[in-house]
This record gives sequence, C-alpha cells and structure tokens, in this order.
Amino acid sequence: MILVTGGTGFVGRHLQEELKNRRLSFTVFSKSEYDLASKEQADSVFARYPNADVILHFACYQAAGDFPAKHTAEQLHINSLIHLNVLESWRRHSPNAKLIAVGSSCAYPSQANELTEDRLMDGEIHGSVYSYAFTKRLLYTGVLAYNDQYKLDGSYIIPPTLFGEHDDFDIETAHVTGALVAKFVQAVRENRPEVEIWGDGSQVREFLYVKDFVRTVLDLMPKLSRELLNVAPGRGTSIGELAEIIARAAGFKGRIVRNTSRYVGVQEKFLNVEKMQKKYGTILEGDLEHGIASTVEWYSAHYEELKNKRKFAGHSPARGWE
Repeated sequence: MILVTGGTGFVGRHLQEELKNRRLSFTVFSKSEYDLASKEQADSVFARYPNADVILHFACYQAAGDFPAKHTAEQLHINSLIHLNVLESWRRHSPNAKLIAVGSSCAYPSQANELTEDRLMDGEIHGSVYSYAFTKRLLYTGVLAYNDQYKLDGSYIIPPTLFGEHDDFDIETAHVTGALVAKFVQAVRENRPEVEIWGDGSQVREFLYVKDFVRTVLDLMPKLSRELLNVAPGRGTSIGELAEIIARAAGFKGRIVRNTSRYVGVQEKFLNVEKMQKKYGTILEGDLEHGIASTVEWYSAHYEELKNKRKFAGHSPARGWE
C-alpha cells in the first residue's frame, strides 16, 4: 500500500489518477483530516497506516511569483514542521516502508554552472527563495539522517517546474506556466490586444507536464533506494518561447509585451539528468507543446470557475499548504 502526503494538491490529483490507472493500492488524506504541521496529527495518520510499503511525500506549503519573498517566516516554520513530522512518523510507524520525498530545483545553488545531484548543497541559494529552498534542503538532510541513524530507505527526487490541469493559475502566486496560461486565455476571451510577460523573455527555465512526472515517479519507484535524483527532461526553454507556445495554444493573435522591470529570478536553470538516464535507463522526453495544449484546453473549459480563484482564498496563507 502506498501512503501519499499532499495527495489532494495539484500534483497529488494527477498522482491519484495514475495510481488508479495502474490499479495500485494507495491512500490519501486532506489537510482538513490531518494537518502534518501538527506532530500529533502527523503521528495519528501514520499510525493509522503502519503497513505502508511506500510513502510518497509531496506535502508542502508553497506558491510562486514573489510569494516566497513575502512569506519567508511562514514558509520556514510550516514546511520545517511538515517535513520533520513526516520523517519522525515514518520512523516510528512505518520503518520498513520506502520513502520518496519530492524536492525542488530552487534548492540548488544559484551560481551552479551545472545542476548535478552532487552540487545540491554546494553553495548559496538564490535570495528570492532562500527560506522555502532551505526547507527543501532540510528535507534532504533529514532523509539522509534517518537513513544513516535508523537504517531506513529514503530517497529524494528533484523535478523542474511542473504544470498542468488543476495547477495554480492566479498570476500573483502561480508559476510562470500557470500565470501565462491564465493571461493568454483571458486575453482571447476579452479580446485584449496584448499580453505582458515578465523580463525580456531570454531567461531559461525547465518545464514538465505533471502527468509525465507522476508516470515517471511511479516507474522509478520500485528501483529507487537511498537515492538523490533529478527527474526532468534535462533541457531548458526560454520564457519568450514558452509564451509563444501558450499564445498559439490559446489562439492569441495580439502582441506580447516584455516588462523588464518585473521580478525574473536567476537567468538560467535546468537540471542535469545524466544520472537518471545512465543509471536507470529513463529518458523523459517531455512534450512541452502537447502538455501546454492540454492545460490550455482544460483551463479554457473551466475558465468561468477559475478566472477569479485565488490559491489561498478563504483562509490565511499560513494555513494553505497542500
């Protein structure tokens, strides 16, 4: 049986779908049922499923844009509690289970020339995400520590920026893919003549359709043991090119305006996947245009219900983790 944390969030929804397709036994829970930031509640949910064979740890408190810079203390506090509680509950109740924790590429040093797994802790984090990224490094350190002291089997995988259906499309908190999908679809709906992107369009990022990611995670799951692994296509796409792909998918015919005064983060970031390809024989092609087209189609179909939806609407952002 597979126990999933964060199973009702963006990635978790797609993971549930793929687990059902493969007829694998799993359980998920929402934050309203068990709040992993609470030691007692984390302990309770793990005690309920002591026979888990695998724990997929996706739960975290996060958003993109300038959100990490505005919520530094909240992200440090909540994510540290979540990760430490999960690690300790794993040790106490399911020590025979394999744990696979999901990291973030933002935990890599901002000045690293190549984002290879051996460089994860080798340098300073970019200042725009220092708090959230630190907690991802904390999680990795925790996996190592519990492996070493308690002889557990924990692995840590690092994806690039994920996108797809059920993503966050609020331009204030979404990653660039979700924000641009929302902007271009809205522009077509409202017949707007132009859409703004942040920066000059030359900044390079790596994007992966969430369905491709969860399929790859489940393919790798039985093979991973005490591993640190980048799980990505291993190539970057400029923001300008991404905007053009989304514009075509949305049917936008207007102008794309570049706002060079807005926050853009580091200039270039994509993961080295040589280890994944050579050690596991896994090549993640990642058809970006197909994934974008599917996401645009889904968002367009749900536009009226999603156009004003805010990620943390109706409650304090500090309680909004998935």
